[in-house]
Amino acid sequence: MRRFNRMARGATQLGFVDILTVAILLGILLYAATLQFSVYNHPSTAPIAAAPASH
Repeated sequence: MRRFNRMARGATQLGFVDILTVAILLGILLYAATLQFSVYNHPSTAPIAAAPASH
């Protein structure tokens, strides 16, 4: 019966595994965000020339 009570804990009672899972997921998301936005932090090497207008 003790095992059942542990499984039926309230939503506000977080365990060690819950916090570890949140920390890992947050780390993955932050790492992906830094990769995504690092593209915008570097200036472009050469500006894109406009295509000449056809007559």
